Amino acid sequence: MDAKELKPFYNVGPGDFIVDFLESFGWTQSDLAEVTGFSTKTINLLINNKQSITPDTAVILEKVFGSPADFWIEVDAKYQIRKKEEQNVEKNELTSKKALLRKYMPVAEMKKKGWFLYDVDTLKGIEDECVRVFNQKSIPTEDYNKPYKFCARQTKVDYDYTLWYSKTWFEYAKLNSNAFELPKYNKEQLQAIADKLFDYTTRENGVTELISDLHKCGVGFFVLSHLQKTYLDGAAFINGNNPFVVYTCRYDRIDNFWFVIAHEIAHILKHYDVLHNPILDNLDEEADTTREKEADHYAGIYLNQKKVIEVGKQYGRYLNASRLRQISEQSKVAVPVALGMLQHFGLLDWRQFAKYRERAKNLIPEEFIRG
Repeated sequence: MDAKELKPFYNVGPGDFIVDFLESFGWTQSDLAEVTGFSTKTINLLINNKQSITPDTAVILEKVFGSPADFWIEVDAKYQIRKKEEQNVEKNELTSKKALLRKYMPVAEMKKKGWFLYDVDTLKGIEDECVRVFNQKSIPTEDYNKPYKFCARQTKVDYDYTLWYSKTWFEYAKLNSNAFELPKYNKEQLQAIADKLFDYTTRENGVTELISDLHKCGVGFFVLSHLQKTYLDGAAFINGNNPFVVYTCRYDRIDNFWFVIAHEIAHILKHYDVLHNPILDNLDEEADTTREKEADHYAGIYLNQKKVIEVGKQYGRYLNASRLRQISEQSKVAVPVALGMLQHFGLLDWRQFAKYRERAKNLIPEEFIRG
């Protein structure tokens, strides 16, 4: 081992030598104060290594204890150097931990959203937050860098950050899901909900009723906003024995809400066996896997998509508000949902009927919105 790596177990300072001398002389701090003319406060600071040894002080200590003045200067200098080294070690460790955290997490954004329980600008806070989320004191970098494609449809350019931030998003989603107490998952009840999902869209309190019914059949639901560069719309995963659906409100529109929910319900019903790995969905792009195509297909069935498109095509591109309501009534889905489908398939311009674009988040009970 290099000599530079050898560090004392305890950083010995001049105060420790003063204590030894006092014990051997049988003196108290008051005795030393009387002999030196220093105040008892100054003596206490010297003993606790909280006041540096000046040349004047070193000369006085030489006269009292017999040790040369340069001895006291040298001991204090080495003590101060070791103290600075120790402080820098902690500072450097904090810098390293903060940099690593910011590599894998959009820290500023997460602070703003209130996701952190602990102060991640301190070493202890970072360690405590990592224990809370990962059950260890630091970021599991190997896990973060596994070549696993979380997002089902991903063509964005920031691949590494998309992977890392998606991993972070999922870990916090999983953490939030722990707060829910749910009954045993009942697939038959979920299928019944899916088969009538279009009907929920037309009810005055359809969003609230859907969430309640999902929880009754053992499927958790909550909102957790997306993080930058994740491009996430929703997710489906299993925690314990219960599946969960998470909505991000990336596009805060009611038609988007119903399609994402339908898509994630389809994943649970059709792909339950693979949900031990989370399905994190960016629904901007066309489905590029059999699993995603299947989820899209069944989401369309649950929302009577075929009927909406069929009736919409009968009117061509010349749709007015009255005909839009007729399409809604014939397909048995809410007007905003029918509108979203027609726009998605190019039968209507996105700029038309903006007044029907109701915000989804406003309809979701506050207790299911987690940041």
